[in-house]
Amino acid sequence: MNNSFNINRFWLLVGRQWSENKKSYLFLWIVISLSLMIFSVFSEQIGLELFILLFCFGGCVVITTVFSSWPDFGRSSLYLLLPASLTEKFLCGLFYGIILFIPVYCLTYFFITYIFTYLVILLFPNNLISFSEVITDGINKFTFLPFSFYIAVFLAFLFMQSLYMIIIIRFKKRQILIFLLTILAILVLYNFGMNILMSNIVHAPKGHIRTPGPLLTFITADFGYIKSIYNPADFESFSFIKLIWKLNDLIWFIVFCMLYLTAWFKFKEREL
Repeated sequence: MNNSFNINRFWLLVGRQWSENKKSYLFLWIVISLSLMIFSVFSEQIGLELFILLFCFGGCVVITTVFSSWPDFGRSSLYLLLPASLTEKFLCGLFYGIILFIPVYCLTYFFITYIFTYLVILLFPNNLISFSEVITDGINKFTFLPFSFYIAVFLAFLFMQSLYMIIIIRFKKRQILIFLLTILAILVLYNFGMNILMSNIVHAPKGHIRTPGPLLTFITADFGYIKSIYNPADFESFSFIKLIWKLNDLIWFIVFCMLYLTAWFKFKEREL
């Protein structure tokens, strides 16, 4: 089988993947829906962070259905021997992990957070506003957030999913543990390096630099430092111009595309 792409073969592979894993997809959707229900109840306390983490980890889980038997070389060879090109097999995983998962998650989030929650509350005596006002408020919240926020969430999604794909293809055992340790190591080393860099730029006391934090600079491209050791409240921050922000997002997007390409090469190594 050559490595060319055939759209008919690709859709046949997508259909086969659905028929073999529809129970897994349904179970994942139920878990995400129940999690969103719980998060919606405590939304005032937890903020958006858990919603974003659920989105990112859900994207990692759904991609494993394509490589569900990967730790077993005997069973995984059945997938590799399918009459489809390597590109079609790899894009089938991205179809379910990105193109299909993202809109399904967004629709589920909107339905659970606004429609389902509103209908449940109607079962009890209340003085709620009308249903149309609830939906309008929900749409306004989506449009109120800046586009840069959605770009940041999307980049976080690509970062975690592409890295997880490399790990599940490369390693046979303890993939989740390796994934979590790798994420932790990348974030610690990145922020440590940025702390050293910013210390040399602003000449602030060691340990008093605020770096971009746990989700790299595609979440926030600004920095800050404490000007006085004796007054922690004496804090100064600065941000880059919009052009630098856009360039920053573009660079990270290219980096994550390279991670997906690395996963493709790892996939090719397994096929060989």
